[in-house]
Amino acid sequence: MLMTSVLAVALGYSTVSGPEAQTVTVSPAAIAKIGHFSQSIGRDGKTHLRGFDCRTGQPFDLAVATDGHVEGSVGIWDISFQVRDPA
Repeated sequence: MLMTSVLAVALGYSTVSGPEAQTVTVSPAAIAKIGHFSQSIGRDGKTHLRGFDCRTGQPFDLAVATDGHVEGSVGIWDISFQVRDPA
C-alpha cells in the first residue's frame, strides 16, 4: 500500500467520490504538496503517518491498519476511510 496515496486522499490532494471502489492516481505535484512526514509501525501493527500539511500547516496523525482501514485526524477534522491494494 502506497502511503503517499493514503496521505493524498486524507489531505484532499486526490479526491474520491462515490461508494464504489476507485483507483487513485497521485501526481508528482500532489506528492510535493504532502512534504515530509514520519512513518512508523506501532505495537498494534498499524502504520502511523505523522506530519504537517505543507499547504495549510495543519498537523496530521493517521493510523493505517493492515486490513486497509485508515483513521486519524487532519487539523481539527477526524477522518476514516478504507483502502486496499489494487488487484
